[in-house]
Amino acid sequence: MACVALINDSYLLSVTLYISSAVYVWAFCIYTKTEMSASAILYNLYALMIYLVLTGGAEGTGPIWIFIVSPVTFSIRGLRRGVCDIILFLSAITLAFYCAESFNIYSYEPAQFPYRIILSFILVALLSGYYEHSRSKYSDKIIALSQKNELLATIDPLTNLPNRRYTMNKLTEFKSNHLDSNIPFVLLLADVDNFKKINDTYGHDFGDEALIHLANIFKESISENTVASRWGGEEFLIALPNASLLDGIKLAESIHGALRHLPINTPSNSLNLTLSIGVIQSVASRSIDLDIKSADELLYKAKKQGKNQTCSL
Repeated sequence: MACVALINDSYLLSVTLYISSAVYVWAFCIYTKTEMSASAILYNLYALMIYLVLTGGAEGTGPIWIFIVSPVTFSIRGLRRGVCDIILFLSAITLAFYCAESFNIYSYEPAQFPYRIILSFILVALLSGYYEHSRSKYSDKIIALSQKNELLATIDPLTNLPNRRYTMNKLTEFKSNHLDSNIPFVLLLADVDNFKKINDTYGHDFGDEALIHLANIFKESISENTVASRWGGEEFLIALPNASLLDGIKLAESIHGALRHLPINTPSNSLNLTLSIGVIQSVASRSIDLDIKSADELLYKAKKQGKNQTCSL
């Protein structure tokens, strides 16, 4: 466009378009500074449009270009900030039309042309704003749905505890901290004693309630940084970062004590759940799978020794 204006001897317009193009090139070169780049592109566009309205552009067609402003503004600034910018821009081009006529910079024919351009611009701006509102609302729904699906992928739906997938990611993080910064962690692997008998006696619905009851006790017993998860079935895994074996044993005894004092009500009476727990401290040179295997072996040792107890190594 700048070259065409130069060929047509519109030197001022040509220079303005070249300067505007240079600003766009500069804005794209600093694309890593997103906010600055976007602002440069947008406000350079505003300045160019105001200039075209003020001078008429090429044979009075300059104001026609202002219709690209609304979609570009909402795309860059969003709905709320975009509305403010559009109002300011509309005020500026109204003033530019007034100045063009008042100071004999350019005379538009017919006289109603500026009013029709402004009214058309307002209509396009309203439609662009409505589209941006709909797009933003739909986008928010997609984000909310994505977050919900992400949560469902990492949370056990029955107990609302983290599931195995989430916990494995955390264990990888804990193991990395152990290797890099010598920050050990402790694992507790727990299994509900006689759970099959509980299900057979009271039904699977009661079995689910028992697991929920147990999960609530875990949540009350652990600290903020500790991960208590449903490992599978009636098995639970608890990981304590930056902890010693003694810390893990104390937590296990705390859980045993809570279960003694907080029975769960059955259809006929109350029942105290019991756990067999294996506790190990991580070893930097050992894989996560081997850490879990060691805890599992201690868990079954607790089972063999009479259940409702903790075995550690």
